[in-house]
Amino acid sequence: MAVFYGIGVGVGDSKAVTMKGVEALGKIDILYVPTAKKEGKSVAHNIVKDYLKSNLEIKERHFPMNYNQDELNEAWDSIANDIENDVREGKNVGFVTIGDPMVYSTYIYLLKLLKNKINIETIPGITSFLDIASSENFPLVEGENPLIVVPATIGTEKLKKYIKEEVSLVIMKVYKNFHEVIDIIKEEKLEKCSIVVSNSSKEDKKVYTDFENIDEKDISYFTTILINKGWEN
Repeated sequence: MAVFYGIGVGVGDSKAVTMKGVEALGKIDILYVPTAKKEGKSVAHNIVKDYLKSNLEIKERHFPMNYNQDELNEAWDSIANDIENDVREGKNVGFVTIGDPMVYSTYIYLLKLLKNKINIETIPGITSFLDIASSENFPLVEGENPLIVVPATIGTEKLKKYIKEEVSLVIMKVYKNFHEVIDIIKEEKLEKCSIVVSNSSKEDKKVYTDFENIDEKDISYFTTILINKGWEN
């Protein structure tokens, strides 16, 4: 019976794709790859390109990066319908997504639409915050402390409350309001307990522990901040 595979591919280094992910890529007949721009290149596709069969059918699909819900719903419905039709025709279908499929991923929207219609197998991937923590020797959490993962888009007051009260935090989606987040970290005097990384695991990776010398040009869409009040750089 044909299967739809949602495959997490990590954040940049193709060697960090799991063996299970590579095995799934070897089983599929069709691969859907998401692009943020209508004529843009897929980061996820680039990560796995060396693991793909030469005769694999590639279907690029545009995922709008905006807050127009009608436009988003139209795009997701169209892609989900295409995937469902392919699976019902007996094709094993894959969808590659950056990081882990269950963490702030476009794949989740497809899962909602398809979960009761076709066979689905989801393959985990390494998230940006796990990649950063290990590559930079920056512990995320220990003992009985919780690890709090928040998007910077939740609003200033909520974000400030988390940063003030919690010991270990991951702050994602910081691209649009990066300076606001940095200002809060400085207000709480947590610079020595924090790290900023853009493009983790990629060739143009940038790491900042000195918050006075951050080059705004280096702060890409793929930027994550880690805070651990029990650890100093």
